[in-house]
Amino acid sequence: MNQIITQHGWGLDQSFWDSYEVEFQKNGWHWQNNERGYFSKNVNQAKWGTNNLNNQIKMVLCHSLGFHLIQENILNEASHIVFINSFNNFLPSSKRRNLIYRSLKRMEKKIMSFETEDMLKQFIHRSFLPNKMTINFQNMFYKNLPCLNNNLLLNDLKRLYTDKNSLNSIEKNCNVIILNSKKDLILDQDSRNKFIELLNKKLTKKPTVIELSNQGHCLTNLNLYQILKRILDNKNEK
Repeated sequence: MNQIITQHGWGLDQSFWDSYEVEFQKNGWHWQNNERGYFSKNVNQAKWGTNNLNNQIKMVLCHSLGFHLIQENILNEASHIVFINSFNNFLPSSKRRNLIYRSLKRMEKKIMSFETEDMLKQFIHRSFLPNKMTINFQNMFYKNLPCLNNNLLLNDLKRLYTDKNSLNSIEKNCNVIILNSKKDLILDQDSRNKFIELLNKKLTKKPTVIELSNQGHCLTNLNLYQILKRILDNKNEK
């Protein structure tokens, strides 16, 4: 059975994947979510099933900071990794670097001043633009805001300007798919391009890069299953 393990990004939870999980499960995939625990103490770290055959897929879905949060052994054993608006270094090397850094420090200050809820509302709203949150995610988000783990949010926020993943946890023969949103208001274009450059140097097979029109940093109203199935079918035909 083909397997999927997901890792959501900063300020989100596993419900980010709800609308995609159903379609994959309907088509026979075994789906597991990592849960970071920003909104609760229900932390979860998934594990690969041990009965997987060699010709079956072990796919990781990472959104944004999720690449830096997921277990290295999960990445190391993956046959396929899908990076959604992901990065190696969040801070770009462009002129916007200082601007973005100052923005992160303001967010950090909001958390330390116990103004986390309003700050996170603004961030998540901007992350979904030019679209709106899905109803399911919106319901979860507003319901669980009072349960925020401020310390975890703060510590992970700092990773946005300190972490650089060496890519050592990715096997050089791994099949990598990159989904980048054209209207992403969170991740700088320079950071995305640098990530692709690093992956091109690391991997024996160049990653497949898909540009998503009318999508923001957080995806919505997208048939992720059909997009990935089309890519996988094309690879099998070659």
